[in-house]
Amino acid sequence: MKRQSSDQSRVDCAVAWHLQSGRSRIQRAIAADGFKGDYPYAGVTVVAENRNPEDDPSASIAVETVRDVFAEGVAFGVEDALRDSFLEAAEIISGKKLSGCSAAAIAFSGTHIWYALVGNCRIYKIDSDGVECIVHDQTFAEEVHMSQDHPDYHKKTRDLKWWLGSSTPGKPVCGHARIKFDTTYVIFTAGGWTQFESTSTLVHRKGIKKTLSGWISSLSRELKLAYRRQGGAIGAVSGVKSRTSERVSWKSWAYLAGFLVLIWFLVFANPFSNSSETDTKTDLFSATTPEEIVQPIQADTVASEALTEDSGMLHMLTDSMYHIADETEEITVPDISSELPIQIVQLTGTMPALNPDTFAVNINSEPDLQWENYSPGIYSIRGDTASIVLAEVISETYPGLEIVELDRIITVRENGVTESARWLSNLSPETASRTGVVVETRSSVAGGADWIRNYPVFTNGNRADRSDEAGGFIGDSLPGLPVLRNSRCYRLVIVL
Repeated sequence: MKRQSSDQSRVDCAVAWHLQSGRSRIQRAIAADGFKGDYPYAGVTVVAENRNPEDDPSASIAVETVRDVFAEGVAFGVEDALRDSFLEAAEIISGKKLSGCSAAAIAFSGTHIWYALVGNCRIYKIDSDGVECIVHDQTFAEEVHMSQDHPDYHKKTRDLKWWLGSSTPGKPVCGHARIKFDTTYVIFTAGGWTQFESTSTLVHRKGIKKTLSGWISSLSRELKLAYRRQGGAIGAVSGVKSRTSERVSWKSWAYLAGFLVLIWFLVFANPFSNSSETDTKTDLFSATTPEEIVQPIQADTVASEALTEDSGMLHMLTDSMYHIADETEEITVPDISSELPIQIVQLTGTMPALNPDTFAVNINSEPDLQWENYSPGIYSIRGDTASIVLAEVISETYPGLEIVELDRIITVRENGVTESARWLSNLSPETASRTGVVVETRSSVAGGADWIRNYPVFTNGNRADRSDEAGGFIGDSLPGLPVLRNSRCYRLVIVL
């Protein structure tokens, strides 16, 4: 079979969703959720909004029904599954005699997307050509082409032709499209798209490949949804370049080989061994922490020299690496032995045991989205040898997790709470979107403030046992950063 040379063969999909409550306590309930499936199983994102300002679960039922259908595994007939999930939600809502809701969803698999809409939601396509509404709302205002400056426009956007749970017969608007690299499909409830249509400002899409959830949060702030009466829900699917299908130069492979040699040297054995000696992990909510013993390593010993005296396989790998590079430039393998063990934070779940001499894993087994902000992924530091290599290895174990390269990871501890909180809250959204934060304090740093949504990962580390240590950061510095570079801080955050 001939290999395809188009960009389509190298496209994968990222998905995210965001829910923002409004300022009114008496408002129409909104909901948003999704599911990221591993190919060939389809993923989905869905948003919904109640038809009336009544306290009923119509929107939640719609979102949960669509999500659960795809979470069970849909590999074929994706458009039919999407349509059937909408009709199933309509039956449940109608059977419970609830007020009903509007909803929109996008399902995706490979380079294909499928969409469905009912009520006063909208679906947009954003790419290099601009912004295009591909599915308009099913409302009286849209039917008669009423202008937005009409005094009754917002009232008529609530006058629906059909909705989930309606007593009159109807069906959702469905369709299919191909998704390309750097193309994003966005779904809005009415509270979101009415503001989106009325403003000429669009959040800059730089970095959307890596921080789609952060981009949606920025879009919510740009549209000032938190200050609107209704609030709004947003979901998005974006085309990104697939890491597995991109061609990698021989030089990149040579550097990667060097990094892998370094890790072999540091560990001296399989770091993922299930032996009792290496099966030690630390729960951040535990009162005691196992003592960590670091294998002594000569700091001045060059890794490549040590490896030539180790095993034959490593000798061959080292020779091969330098043979490739000898006609271009010398590859220097950095020595980070003095920085062991490498600090890692993991949120929920279990993972293969890591050698405690090399990797110290603190598990946040009870994260709380009210006080923390995170999405599933492997968050490493751009340009940091240890975290990049380990992220790639863990990615093989969890192929569904996206590797998100941050410019820096900041660790806040008790001696820097006030200064760090003030500085972090004033950091620009664009800079914050490339910054991770791990909090290890007894007191709260942000208290669940909205600005933590600017950060792709803002989470708790080992608050019980590490708060007395000095804070710091790994990665690139920034002006005014109130902490110093500290190799004993976190280099990797894993969110399962």
